[in-house]
Amino acid sequence: MSKAAHEVTFSVGLLEKLAGLKKKEPPKPAAQRPQVHLPLRSPISSEAARLLALDKQISRQLQATKEVGGLLLKHEEAELSQVTAKAQELLKEYSVPTKAPPCQSEAEACAECFKANTKEAWRCSGVAEAYRQCSTQAFRGGPAAAITAAAAARG
Repeated sequence: MSKAAHEVTFSVGLLEKLAGLKKKEPPKPAAQRPQVHLPLRSPISSEAARLLALDKQISRQLQATKEVGGLLLKHEEAELSQVTAKAQELLKEYSVPTKAPPCQSEAEACAECFKANTKEAWRCSGVAEAYRQCSTQAFRGGPAAAITAAAAARG
């Protein structure tokens, strides 16, 4: 026989088995609590969430608008005086002087004559003719011609 070296390995499990000890089982995890499933969506509806987001956006826009309005009010007085001054300047530059309508005295005389002679309108023919000539001259030649025609009709 040869003297060969043999090696024997003793593991913890072998020793426990030879000693008759039972192997300890790993401890079981504690009883698990039933899992509570939380809702996946928020307790408010999607429409309500959309409206809340829109409300926040509108609030920001309102604040910005108020700030701009405040700035406009600060500058309004200065700009108003500038616009008023410019308007006065333009009116002076481009306005046309008002003129009295031609033949006013003839028109009044004609109207009075017809009111006084409602049944005998033929009595106003001279006054009506003077008014007609004055207005014709005013139409053709302007106010200076109308004044001349009115003076000629009277005299």
